[in-house]
Parts: sequence; structure tokens; C-alpha cells
Amino acid sequence: MPLVYADTSALFAWFYPLDQFSPGVDEAVKAQPPDFVYWPLVRFELRHNLRRLKGDKYGAIAWRALRAAEKTASRLRWQGELTADKMLDSAEELSAERAAETGCGSSDVIHEAAARRVHLLAGLDEFWTCDEAQAELARASGLPTRLFNLQSRL
Repeated sequence: MPLVYADTSALFAWFYPLDQFSPGVDEAVKAQPPDFVYWPLVRFELRHNLRRLKGDKYGAIAWRALRAAEKTASRLRWQGELTADKMLDSAEELSAERAAETGCGSSDVIHEAAARRVHLLAGLDEFWTCDEAQAELARASGLPTRLFNLQSRL
């Protein structure tokens, strides 16, 4: 199984079928099913965004699917070495290097730092995002990157 760091935009699209990027992400998962890097920040952001869909039928389905995936570790590979303190320190360094040249927000820089760490430790196969600025930063860091946009298909 390929190991993929999917930022929250891509993971949200995988769980929530009404997301505009869902068809492209679903196609990619079906073509070569990956294991997704999962750690506290991704878990928090994904859960938070799905909770915002309270009252939405598909949001409830997405929430149940996420909780089932967390319990079975189906496609979500927990990365215990990605701790908040380590990733914030790494993100601080990355921000010092690249803040002036990127359109990424602070959470994007944390994702990037985490993806770089996983890449060094476990050989990350790809970084997935639906955010153009995030994709540019990942590519500049030398990560193999897949950008999902409304025109993207495999």
C-alpha cells in the first residue's frame, strides 16, 4: 500500500461525498488504495469539519465512516512520532524559511512539516491536497504531490 499524507482538504473530500473534490479523490483511492497518515492535528481538523455538518444526512454518514475507520485503522495509519511539540518546532523552522514566499496559512505549514517528517522516516509516496498553495509548498519541499482540483481526474 502506498503511504499518502492527505491534508484535511483531501481527507474531508474522501469521507464527505458531497464535497466538490470528492470525485477526484475517490478515483485516486480506487486506482491505488493508499494508507493515509493520521495524527492528532489531522484527526482534530477532520473531526471538526465533519461536526460542522450536523444535520446534514451525508455529514452524518461521513462521521460514522470516519469513526469506523479510526476504530479499525482501515486506511488511517497512526503516526505516533508526529507529536504536537515536534511538529510545531518543525513548522516554526519551515515558516522561517518559506513564509515570505508561500500563500499557505499556519496550519498548512504544520501539515507540510509533518509530511516532510514522515517522508524522511517512512518514505512517503505522495502528498495529496485540494489547495493550490499547499501543493506549491509541498512541491518546493521535494514531496511527490497530487493536487485535486475541479478539473483533475486520474
